[in-house]
Amino acid sequence: MKSNSDTSKKRTIRLFFTGFSMGTADLVPGVSGGTIAFLFGIYDELLFSIKTVSGKVPKHFLKGQFKQGISAIPFLFLLPLALGMATAIVGLVKVVTYLLEEHPILIWSLFFGLVIGSSYVISKRVTSWNLNRILIFISGFALTFFVLGLPVLDTSTSPLVLFSAGAIAITAMILPGISGSLILVILGQYKTIINAISDRNFGQIIPFALGAIIGIALFSRLLSWLLKNHHSAVIAAMVGVMLGSLRRVWPWQIERENGTIVGHWPELTEGVAGAAALMVAGFFIVWILEKRGIAKEHDDLDSVEFKTEIASQHD
Repeated sequence: MKSNSDTSKKRTIRLFFTGFSMGTADLVPGVSGGTIAFLFGIYDELLFSIKTVSGKVPKHFLKGQFKQGISAIPFLFLLPLALGMATAIVGLVKVVTYLLEEHPILIWSLFFGLVIGSSYVISKRVTSWNLNRILIFISGFALTFFVLGLPVLDTSTSPLVLFSAGAIAITAMILPGISGSLILVILGQYKTIINAISDRNFGQIIPFALGAIIGIALFSRLLSWLLKNHHSAVIAAMVGVMLGSLRRVWPWQIERENGTIVGHWPELTEGVAGAAALMVAGFFIVWILEKRGIAKEHDDLDSVEFKTEIASQHD
């Protein structure tokens, strides 16, 4: 029989690995860290924790209830998750950039398979597919497909612009499907933020991070409410968004002068066999994760309030 310490240790390792995977995904324009959170079964816990840290905890602090505020923070959940994300973002930013520049077709092929696999797994969480949910799915797909065809903006790097970019991008980073990094690409801020992280340019990192903090605090509440009251409809929309994002993840692309990305069918000489193998591998990675029980909802928060909220979710 497993002891509580063994269970806690395994949970910590799993959360660190999940955070590491989320951080890696958020570095790639086209793959969402929110997708990873959903796939690894911590999405509801993540939203609840964000709401708690940005809402309940500050309220305690403002009332002078520092002990209650600190005790409300789910450290055992957030710390390994945050540490894993930070490790990936800081440690892999140059590696991911190099791979996307030197081996783009192979990297995008792997992620293409991962997104398809994730869409399949997550779609199974819709309790039933009726006409409304199918229409919501189509709308999510069409909107995402359209947005990802927009030209890249050419904006400044002023603190206000970086703050706004952080607030907008973070909503995509926690939303399964569309990538926060991809939003930064469209906003013309991806290279700025990647270089700022790589060069430790805190003059640009700080306003971006402040925007992200405020954006995630507000959006997490809206998303949590939607999941609570329209669970299957939200999942259907997320699956549509994920499949719509395949427009940007397609391995064979050309970039026009205005910054728009256009996909094309590959020639047989463009590494099709290797790319196809990685697509299949990406799909089966997700499939194996599901079969091994990783891609399922976990119970990482010992909170009566959280369990009540999850129990109240309905379609």
